[in-house]
Amino acid sequence: MTETERIVRTFHESWDLRDPKRGASVIAHDCRFEDVARGELQIGPDGYTRDYERWRSAFPDGEVKIVNVVVDGDWAVVEFVNRGTHTGPLQSSLGTFAPSGRSMEVRYCSVIRVRDGMVVEGRDYYDSASIASQLGLIQS
Repeated sequence: MTETERIVRTFHESWDLRDPKRGASVIAHDCRFEDVARGELQIGPDGYTRDYERWRSAFPDGEVKIVNVVVDGDWAVVEFVNRGTHTGPLQSSLGTFAPSGRSMEVRYCSVIRVRDGMVVEGRDYYDSASIASQLGLIQS
C-alpha cells in the first residue's frame, strides 16, 4: 500500500471508527476540500471536523464502506458507499431537516491530493437528490 493510499484510507475509515481526530490528523492546515453537491468548502482540520459532526449528528449509525481506491502519484480516487438512518437534524444548503427516521444509501467518489503525508485538497461527488429522495425530503 502506498503512502497516498494509506492516508486516504485513514481519512475515510475514521468515519466507521467514529474517530474524527484520526481523520483530521491527516488533513493539512490549509487543505481545501470541496463538497461539490452542496457547493461548500471545508478548510483544514476544523472544516473537516465540522463537516464530520454535521453528518454524524444526522446519521449517528452512519457507515462508510470503501469500494475502490485508485492511486496515481499524489492523487487518489476513492469510491465508497455511505449509508445510515436519519435520526438527527440534517443541516444542508437548503436548510435544516428534522429527522425522518428513514435510511439512505448513496455512492460517493472522492478525488484527493496528498502531499508530504497530508491531504492538501479534495472534492466529494455524490447525488444529493438521491439522499433527499430516500429520506422523503423531495418527491422522486
